[in-house]
Amino acid sequence: MKEKMVEWLQLGRAQTFPADWLLVIVPFAHGQPDLFPVLLLTVFMWFVHFVSFAENSLFDFTQGYDTTDPAKSTHPLEQGRITVHNAITGIVWGKGFLMVVGAALTIAWSPVPLWSMVGLFMWYTWGTAYNVGLSKESLLGFLPISVCFTSMGAWAWLLSHSELGVVGAVYLAFVFFTILFQISYSGHLKDLEQKEHSNILTKMGANIHKFGKGKWYYPGKARHYGLAIKSVNIFLALTLFLFSGVSDALGIVVGFLAVMASIYLWKLTKPRYYERAEELKNMGMEEIATIFLVLPSLVGVISLPLMLVAAAYYFAMNKVLWKASYPRV
Repeated sequence: MKEKMVEWLQLGRAQTFPADWLLVIVPFAHGQPDLFPVLLLTVFMWFVHFVSFAENSLFDFTQGYDTTDPAKSTHPLEQGRITVHNAITGIVWGKGFLMVVGAALTIAWSPVPLWSMVGLFMWYTWGTAYNVGLSKESLLGFLPISVCFTSMGAWAWLLSHSELGVVGAVYLAFVFFTILFQISYSGHLKDLEQKEHSNILTKMGANIHKFGKGKWYYPGKARHYGLAIKSVNIFLALTLFLFSGVSDALGIVVGFLAVMASIYLWKLTKPRYYERAEELKNMGMEEIATIFLVLPSLVGVISLPLMLVAAAYYFAMNKVLWKASYPRV
């Protein structure tokens, strides 16, 4: 029973739940800090994360992309530990049910349900478009998933606010650039050796080749691309902090996270020896620092326990699922 549960959690990449959770729970809590709806939204988002990431894994497998990727060889679909039939049944039923629940929460909670519903619809539509093929076939596949997550943030914001406002707009721009870097740079860097149609880094001259006893990553113009995207990302987070008026103590936390994100940005964009395990660790730390960066600005001191819970979950779940401090994906 335990092994089967682990296999399903691997399929849904449960270790990265904190990213989705914080991108939704923080803008919602900014306008609605009551504990019960926050906890209810947390449970909802856990299942949303599981189903949507499992769908991505399912299509990558059934369309043959993951079958040629050595890094995916130990995953449950590749090894037949979860059948395609069972995966489709669970994912499709789950996705339909969660869409209904999301619509019900929107009608029940949002002061502007029509606009919040638009966010929910775009989240569902563009996320599905990315999962079923654009992620691997389109050179612009990073755009639908960036719009998907931005719409997810818009849904959460309008679930507890009557208007977007300047703070909400800056937050959504931050979400867009967070996902843009994560998918179009980090994600493509992770899979650079697979020569996928959608990998824009190869179009910018990035490549990995044998060098001495190891492999060497040459970023080409992709280095400037990655630096530019993440710089805008960090700038938006710092702009959000200036609007927040939170304490100087939290300002120190924000400054530390900005420096941390910048350090890992440098590590990910420089020419270097390439070790995939090390790359995955650095990508994880970059993502953590970036997502944490806006928490103090939106929820103040509550951000500190949220960071601790998110980090503890991420590292503990990786140990349970992948026997490492990083996801083997």
